[in-house]
Amino acid sequence: MRVEIFDVEHGQCAMVHCPPNGKKLLIDAGHKTNNWWPSVHFLGQPIELAIITNFDEDHASDIANVREACTIKGIHYNTSINAARLRQMKALSGMGPGIQHIHDWLQSRETLWGGGLVNIDLGHVSARSYCNTYGTAPGQFTDANNLSVATFVTYSNFTIFFPGDLEGAGWRQIMQQPGFMQDLARTTVLVASHHGRDNGCCEELFENWSPRAVIISDAGMQHATQETVNWYANRTSGCQTNTGVNRKVFTTRSDGKITIDVSADRWGILTSPTPITRNALLDFLGAQ
Repeated sequence: MRVEIFDVEHGQCAMVHCPPNGKKLLIDAGHKTNNWWPSVHFLGQPIELAIITNFDEDHASDIANVREACTIKGIHYNTSINAARLRQMKALSGMGPGIQHIHDWLQSRETLWGGGLVNIDLGHVSARSYCNTYGTAPGQFTDANNLSVATFVTYSNFTIFFPGDLEGAGWRQIMQQPGFMQDLARTTVLVASHHGRDNGCCEELFENWSPRAVIISDAGMQHATQETVNWYANRTSGCQTNTGVNRKVFTTRSDGKITIDVSADRWGILTSPTPITRNALLDFLGAQ
């Protein structure tokens, strides 16, 4: 299995290439302005499943183009959110083009994938997700962050966890769902919630668990609360990179695209801080 976590500034986009035949699992569809788009990078390629972990623009800014450029066989999202509820969630902040596209998609009543266990063929890779429910009753939420789809992706003895933008109250509620803590205990690498901001930190997660590495998908310092590298490092056991250095926390803002290669009995993290320009990428694709 290969997991690519792309440098999309303060957003998220990752692709999982599933053995044995390279089927693709897309986690979110953020892009990097004037530099990188999943719709260009994966132009014309089939995608077995796309998971939208969070209904904020930075997780979905290129989704309309991805749908047009690629064949997506299934979409997974928080099915307690329909078009009307999404409009209500975005009443104050408004919708960017990606979320507007999702809203229109929901409203069109297309057949989309949903539910807890992702029921689609990903080869030797399995994916299991958990999410809170939209509503105003105790234990329910009306904000996009705490309605994130928290997804575990597993191959062999390796699991990477994409929790979207969960915050404290959402974390504590989702931790009560059957099976969640067992999946967490098997997790090797955590992608930090809410791009590393401190409202995504949850102390209870780490009471009986320590991941080998934490990855933060983010641009440069944008928020006064965004100072959690040491917090995560103190709760992480560490791993060696392709350079032989022991690391605990990786960030797309300093490491560029982050790649995790996983075989049946080992795994490793590679970093690529030098981005490719859009023109160079288009030239490369045109030469194929």
